[in-house]
Amino acid sequence: MNNFEQIVEEKSTKVIKELFFHVGLAKTGSTFLQNRFFHKLKGIRYIHTSKFYRYNSIIKQSNENQLLFSREFDRQFFDETLKIAEKYPYAKIIIVLRSNEKWIASQYRRYVKNGGSRSFENFINIKTNKGIWKIEEALFLPKLKFLTRHFNNPPLILFYEEFKENPHKVFRKIADYTNSDYDKNSINLKPKHKSYSDKQLLFIRKLTRKFYKKDPYEFTDKEVTWLKYRSRWFLLHIFLYLAKFIPMRFEEELISKKQLLEYESFYRKDWEQCLEFTKENSVF
Repeated sequence: MNNFEQIVEEKSTKVIKELFFHVGLAKTGSTFLQNRFFHKLKGIRYIHTSKFYRYNSIIKQSNENQLLFSREFDRQFFDETLKIAEKYPYAKIIIVLRSNEKWIASQYRRYVKNGGSRSFENFINIKTNKGIWKIEEALFLPKLKFLTRHFNNPPLILFYEEFKENPHKVFRKIADYTNSDYDKNSINLKPKHKSYSDKQLLFIRKLTRKFYKKDPYEFTDKEVTWLKYRSRWFLLHIFLYLAKFIPMRFEEELISKKQLLEYESFYRKDWEQCLEFTKENSVF
C-alpha cells in the first residue's frame, strides 16, 4: 500500500465525533443545567462551561465519540454561535426558550443586581427602541431560524416553563436526544442561584444612581479593570444582602404588571411563531 492509499484509508475509517452544543440563553436554567445536570449524563463527556475556551482542543484530543459542550450567549448569540457552526456544522443543538417578557424582566433584574441604574423602560424600550437592549435582541424566532440554517441537524428546542414545572421531563428529553442516561435521584433540584426581592433590587438601584455615574457596561476598555469591576460588584452584593433587613418602602415598582402585559403583547407574535416553529422543527 502506497502513502496515498494509506491516507485515503485513514480518512475513510476516521470516526466523526457526535457533538451536542447547548446554546444557553441566560435566565433560562442554563446555569442549573451546566452545574447540576450535564455532568450527570452517562455515556457522554461533558465539557464544563469553565473549560469552554478550550472546547476545540478538547474535542480534537478526546477519545470519546460523544461530547457535550455549553455556553451562554445573549446579545452575542449570532456572532458566537456562528463560530461554532463554522467549525462543527454537524453539532446537534440544544436550546431552552422562555416567554419573551419574563426573559426580558429577568435580564433586567440581573442588570440591576450587577450595578445597572436605569429604569426598566430605559433598559429595553418597545416604543422608541433606544434602550440599552434593542427590541430585536429579545426576539427568539430569528435565533431559531439561524440555528437551522447554520447547523445540519434539527435542534432540540425546550421551554423554561416546562423545565420549572416538570424538570425530569426536560432531563429525559435531553438524555434521549444525546443517547445517554442519568440517575434521577442524583440530581439536586434546588435552584443554583437565589433570586433577590424587588425591595433589595430597588434599594441597590437607588444606591447605584446616587454614587456611580456610569453603569458597568458604559466603561471604556481603558476604564475596565478586573479589580474595579469586582470591587464594585462585591460592595453592591453586600448591600443587597443588608437590604433584606432594612425596613423601607418604595413608591415605585421595579417592573409593573402593566409593563409586563405591554411587553407580553408586543412580543406575542414572536412567541407564537416560536411555538409553531418548534412543532415543525424540534426533534421532540
